[in-house]
Amino acid sequence: MSAILLTACSDDKPDTAAPEKPAAKTKPVNNNNVDAGEASDTVKQKFVKTFAKNCVTREMKNSVNKDIDEKRFTESCGCIAEHIVEDLAEVDAEKYLDDHEDTHTLQIKFDAAAFFCLQNKPQPKGPHLFGK
Repeated sequence: MSAILLTACSDDKPDTAAPEKPAAKTKPVNNNNVDAGEASDTVKQKFVKTFAKNCVTREMKNSVNKDIDEKRFTESCGCIAEHIVEDLAEVDAEKYLDDHEDTHTLQIKFDAAAFFCLQNKPQPKGPHLFGK
């Protein structure tokens, strides 16, 4: 039994085949038929419009002062959408627009954009409960 294993694992013949040349000048083949490139300008504009509208709608659900908050949310959500779209991939845009699905990449971009857009904005004042 061990003789079979030893002969199966070892190769006494030297490798006479020519080494394969690397294909440095050829374009990489994309096997999954998805263009991983950046989204077109028309897709980006549609994304910004849809994302900002969905963002404002989501934020307005919890708003108490809808008249004042709508303007603030529209500005903030527009800023976030513009920052996300700067390097938006076609795949992420299609999943959001067509499938109504948030990808992990979009979530990461949203967090970064929200931090950028909201870090210097004055936050609404909470109730003043004590004498300070």
